[in-house]
Amino acid sequence: MTAVPFAIDPARRPLLVRPRPENRDFAPLPSGVSTDAAVVVLAREVRAGDLIVASFSDWATVDTETQMVTWVRIPYTADPSPWDEKCGCAKCDTTRRHFGPPPDGGRVVMTREEWGGFCDVWDADEPVLIIPAALLPAAA
Repeated sequence: MTAVPFAIDPARRPLLVRPRPENRDFAPLPSGVSTDAAVVVLAREVRAGDLIVASFSDWATVDTETQMVTWVRIPYTADPSPWDEKCGCAKCDTTRRHFGPPPDGGRVVMTREEWGGFCDVWDADEPVLIIPAALLPAAA
């Protein structure tokens, strides 16, 4: 387990990254792409074309609260936009009902296309593990 340096995390909680599973439950990364190129950014810093590979979930450990990597089963290309509280999709409805008003930093929708028309909503201050678009092989 590796602790990621994280001056970006406002709560100053360690971000723990374990190796990405390589089994049939996880789609392979695009050809020529490695998790070695992954970096942690806040959701608000994700740019169009970045590859979303993981989020972080809270885990309590003996002496500290940490956030451990939760790998995305099917990595997807980000197309971020501000969250529209009036969006009628099921994911936005769930976000409104369970998480209430957006936090001070707001929320970001990472994509709508690859989720069957549903938004993928993140709090803007959440850490995200991405592979920057600039490090991805050019589309053929």
